[in-house]
Amino acid sequence: MARDKLATTSPQHLSLLNSVIQRSMPFLPASVTRTLVSHPRLLLLPFILSNFLVLRFLTRWLLPFVASQLVARSRIEITGGAILNPTADGVDMTMKGRVSEAGPIEAVIRFDGVVKLGYLGAEGDVVVVGEAVGMPPIHAVKGCAQLDAKVHVRITDHKAFGTFAETMMQSKIFELVLLADDITVLVMGVVPIRHVSMRKTLALKGLDALSDISIKEAVATSGTKDHILLSTTCEMQNPSDLSISMGDVVLGLYHEGVHRVGYVEMRDLVLAPGLNVVTCVAKYSPQTTEQARSGRLLLGQYVTGQPSTVTIRGSLTTSTPFAYFGPALASLDVTTILPGETRKMITRTQLVIDPFRLATLQSATRLEIFNPMEAPVSILWMKGRVTCRGEVIGTLDEDLVARNQVVVVPAGQFVMTGTMGMRLQISKSAVTAIMAAGFSGGKTRSGAAGLTLFDVDVESTLGCMVGQYSVDLDYRQEGVPVGLF
Repeated sequence: MARDKLATTSPQHLSLLNSVIQRSMPFLPASVTRTLVSHPRLLLLPFILSNFLVLRFLTRWLLPFVASQLVARSRIEITGGAILNPTADGVDMTMKGRVSEAGPIEAVIRFDGVVKLGYLGAEGDVVVVGEAVGMPPIHAVKGCAQLDAKVHVRITDHKAFGTFAETMMQSKIFELVLLADDITVLVMGVVPIRHVSMRKTLALKGLDALSDISIKEAVATSGTKDHILLSTTCEMQNPSDLSISMGDVVLGLYHEGVHRVGYVEMRDLVLAPGLNVVTCVAKYSPQTTEQARSGRLLLGQYVTGQPSTVTIRGSLTTSTPFAYFGPALASLDVTTILPGETRKMITRTQLVIDPFRLATLQSATRLEIFNPMEAPVSILWMKGRVTCRGEVIGTLDEDLVARNQVVVVPAGQFVMTGTMGMRLQISKSAVTAIMAAGFSGGKTRSGAAGLTLFDVDVESTLGCMVGQYSVDLDYRQEGVPVGLF
């Protein structure tokens, strides 16, 4: 093997080299010094090693640390997004926004691994609920960038995600924490800085308990042996910046605060930011005696045009097929108004002149019935009283089934009943009331055949079939015109 040229040039050079090594590295043994003098190229090893360590320090620790600090100082403002396509194991998520203060140098932030999603726990630690896969890179120029991401979030902790979803449902503002530890920052398109970490806390608008829900319309469309179906139109305000798809949602319908009289079913519910008009199906189906009593009161208010206070309430187990949405929907408890049906069921009455009945204080009457529902209504029996200016002038108790005179009123149609007996209550005050009403209101009215003698108020209980559903309706109507037949 050829010896180093430097070692064979001259004794003066060797002596000088030996002196330099002894002065700069006096801790070296004499044998090592003689080896370095004989093979001077070995002196390059410390310089190579030191340069490698410096470069390693820069690329592995210092530059990633600096890049992580720049990422941490950056600001992310979310302007919109969506939670879509819920499945058993996760959801799709989109997010739009702006990134600012990301540093003065042009860079591409690339997410090489998953991005973890979570929230701050009670101890200040981050509770991870899922992992986002496929986060697109962010291209920052002059410290700014646009965020437009669509990812699939795999839920890793269903219970924790349920807590997070409940917070999102109930809060005006909630926080989402993003964690990543495998980011590459490509500086100026040339220098890659790997192993950059990120922890960002985003403040987002929540759903504020969906407290602004109003029922605009409810129309009975059919009846089965188990329930009455009502087509219902609601307005729901979503104050969040996020559009949320929750799949099929079932909520309890309560009257008087505690009595569940049915359910509200919303198919493939999607709430976009702002005002949402939602068409859903309500099922009237009280089960217990108390529920039936409260439901009867609710139906009575509905058919007589009175608004009713109802509560829409979620359940942990029956509101959604996705368990991770259960806590959010179970926390839903909204009180709103169910509008009444404004179209009247009794359009007019006709007194039947029968001298033989009058001799026994009996009269006969016929009623013109209108069905405002979209389901056929059969009237099986009727009990009630007729008043005029507060005075009772007659009572009615007719079993139409026994008389084979069941009144069937098709949807949206008018039907005149057969002749029904009415027990008269003749008193001085009743006669005075009738005469006063007749003098003030006797005239022919548009849409009513014959002469209108006076108006009466009808208070009755109707045994009905709405479609195939049997129900008792407490019905009161004021200002029913009375004519002659």
